[in-house]
Amino acid sequence: MKALTFIRISLAIILDIFIFLLIVILVLLSSTRQLINRDNLSNYIKTSEILNMDLGIILNKEEEGKTIKESIYELGVESNIPKEILNDIFKSEEINHIFGDFFNHTINYLFNEMGKPQLSKDSIDKLKEVANRSLDDNINLMLENEQLDSYIDEFSSKIVNIIPDRQEIVGDLPIDFIQKLLNFNRLYIYIIIAVLLFIITLLLWSLYKPLKYLAIPMIISGVMFAILGSLNNLFCSYVSSHIQNLTQLILPLITIFLTIIFKIGVLISFCGIFLMIIYVVINRIVINNYEFK
Repeated sequence: MKALTFIRISLAIILDIFIFLLIVILVLLSSTRQLINRDNLSNYIKTSEILNMDLGIILNKEEEGKTIKESIYELGVESNIPKEILNDIFKSEEINHIFGDFFNHTINYLFNEMGKPQLSKDSIDKLKEVANRSLDDNINLMLENEQLDSYIDEFSSKIVNIIPDRQEIVGDLPIDFIQKLLNFNRLYIYIIIAVLLFIITLLLWSLYKPLKYLAIPMIISGVMFAILGSLNNLFCSYVSSHIQNLTQLILPLITIFLTIIFKIGVLISFCGIFLMIIYVVINRIVINNYEFK
């Protein structure tokens, strides 16, 4: 009987290790997804000053010497937008959100094979708001708001020209792997975890003991990711010493990614502690009832 109990507990521990690994994978997938949403990309654009970087380096092109900002600025001039208004647009806080949205669409274009990125209607409306505020401030400009809006529409449609053909950018990147990673359905992981917990329930023949087997990997993985997310200086120092050319591009990305991991780690560890408290309370009630009988 003791041997059978030992085997059941051992199997439960092995399944618990699998649950831990699945939670780690789930956190990494969630962090990657969050990294490329519009708000984080907007923050990244602001922190890294990506608009002032060389277009050739960013887009993996041979031609260098022109920044993204300069390329976009030229498109604005070609669209007949006055330079005073363009200057105000690029000084505005909204520019980071506008191009965060644009680069979010660019990522979908690169890795999900969607159509060439365009500015969303929300971004175009924000662009028009900034432009019209600038027009009101520059009273010397003889231009109607409706005409300016049409220039902004033309400018928005031309911005897509700064993004070259998809294949030119991706080059030799393992695009299939990245595509599968970004599009992986996390529901499968949740289902597998649920199945493993059900098996643990059968092995232990208990409805509440699996709470402990879920809480422990959550606490361990949560603390691990919280610690990992706190090592921003260490990672940035390592990257700075080994990668010279693209540190300005990579370091803000690392900081944002580690911040996401830290927040998720703290959340998971607290959830694990909460489950462990529930387990301890239920276990104490069961023990007290057994002793009472």
